[in-house]
Amino acid sequence: MAWTLRLSESEEAALSAQAVVEGRSKQEIVRDALRTYMIRQRAWDEFVTDEPVVYRSPATGEILRTA
Repeated sequence: MAWTLRLSESEEAALSAQAVVEGRSKQEIVRDALRTYMIRQRAWDEFVTDEPVVYRSPATGEILRTA
């Protein structure tokens, strides 16, 4: 599916320069960046819960604090 991505002049220049450095198309770089973003968000959503986060001492297992 085709769609339009609007970039500022500086973003376009940076993307073009990166494409030259990597020897890849701008489209490939943007697709990879989007894929990485979505994977990272999915991982974060799986990590975040309504349960309190407990920080324990690695040495003793003592609860240091909760957040």
